[in-house]
Amino acid sequence: MTPRLFEFLRDRSSLLADWMRGAILLAALAVACGFLLILLPQAAFDRLVQGLQSRGAAPAPKEKIAFLYLGDEVKDNQFHIRGVIRNISAAPIERLDASIRLYGQDGTLLETAVVRMDSEQIAPEATSEFHLAYPDYHGQFGSYSIDFKWRLGDSVPYKDFRGVRNRS
Repeated sequence: MTPRLFEFLRDRSSLLADWMRGAILLAALAVACGFLLILLPQAAFDRLVQGLQSRGAAPAPKEKIAFLYLGDEVKDNQFHIRGVIRNISAAPIERLDASIRLYGQDGTLLETAVVRMDSEQIAPEATSEFHLAYPDYHGQFGSYSIDFKWRLGDSVPYKDFRGVRNRS
């Protein structure tokens, strides 16, 4: 800016001059904030962003089940997947299914199977099992993953206790 402009702004008490002073002040603050963000360490910046994002996010739904066991075996030319869950909520759980995604050796999704629990209603602290038997198995699956869903509904959040062992 030229010296004349500063003299104009200083000598003139018009609304336009006040507005321009405010705009210059805001621009200076924006530049100062930009410099502070550049000088801020990456870890501090990441925490700042996470804090801002978590304010607007909905709270995570509370887990209703604990995933206790998952195992597989090939027996009589069939691929078997078995699992056990526990109801960790205070209310009975009804119409819960296990959704099993089967992946090929290259990681592509080959098939999804929905398997019912062995109990239609699972009381608090009770366990329930699921079992998938895939016939005519010839090693076509490289891996699989499990999710739980309400029958014809949304996913059910769960705590994964498969790797937790009691230490005595």
